[in-house]
Amino acid sequence: MKKFAGLFFALAVIASTAFAAEYPKMNIRLSHNQPIGSPEDIGAQTFKKLMEEKSGGNITVDVFPQMQLGSMREQTEMVQMGTLEMSVQPTSVLTPFVEELSVIDFPFLWADSAELYRIMDGEVGQKFFAFCQKKGFKTLGLWASGFKQLTSTGKPINSPDDVKGMKIRVMPSPQLVEQYKSWGANPVPIEFAELYNSLQQKIVDGEENPLQTIAMIKLYEVQDYLTLSNHGFLGYLFIVSNRWFKKQSDDVQKLIVECEAAARTAEREAQATGEAKFLDQIKQSKIAISELTPENREKFIAVSLPLHEKFVEGSATKAGLLKAVYDAKAAK
Repeated sequence: MKKFAGLFFALAVIASTAFAAEYPKMNIRLSHNQPIGSPEDIGAQTFKKLMEEKSGGNITVDVFPQMQLGSMREQTEMVQMGTLEMSVQPTSVLTPFVEELSVIDFPFLWADSAELYRIMDGEVGQKFFAFCQKKGFKTLGLWASGFKQLTSTGKPINSPDDVKGMKIRVMPSPQLVEQYKSWGANPVPIEFAELYNSLQQKIVDGEENPLQTIAMIKLYEVQDYLTLSNHGFLGYLFIVSNRWFKKQSDDVQKLIVECEAAARTAEREAQATGEAKFLDQIKQSKIAISELTPENREKFIAVSLPLHEKFVEGSATKAGLLKAVYDAKAAK
């Protein structure tokens, strides 16, 4: 038996080596914007681990967190041009490159994360991703940062009337600018790297972000109020340079798709389990926390839903995507 055991072991080693040899030696760079230990980073590290293990070490992945490779727009441009292989970027950041993605960011569109995942992981999601491919991005899946909340200084935001006249930082997204204008605010596009300082120096009065961002970069240190509003979902897309991806073998392409799917699951689970922890962290600060009452939530919805039709005016593609989302929501 020992003789056969040795033979089986040798054959296993040979098979493993042969399997690994199917993959060429290469290094892949994957960037994202969030701190080390964030759900996005956990997802990226999961992708790295799986790619390296499944390729037998032939493929290595270097993860660059916290915008180490440039601003969010710069990272996106690098992927589009093929000078960076992969990145995980917010849909709002990608919208100037792929305008159809703006539908995902519509306020009060998604009932909850389960609904969002069901729709974006299916045929409707592929419709969105097809538009990305035309602009140079091979999009593999939607990752999650969570529902956005409102923070402010000077006064809390509990109704649309409260936000009127306030200077609110938004991501550099024309749609978000228009959304806050419709709410009566003065939106100010500011890059993520400058967010904390802009709040600290009172360049703006408030901002929107999921709990994990508010907690991990300690925005509660420079804000007085947190309103749990869940007014929009901050989704991220795992994008790959289409130019680079098409040059890879079928085996490498298949491996990337497989590892991203597993990493996406890990990232979403980390985001979901982290929500309570992040809220507890925020509660330890001096920031005052409130939640929209049903009445005030309806007021926000009343001024937000008309934006859905406004944002798709003049675009048959965006109107079609919005209808596909509505139909999928109704189908359940």
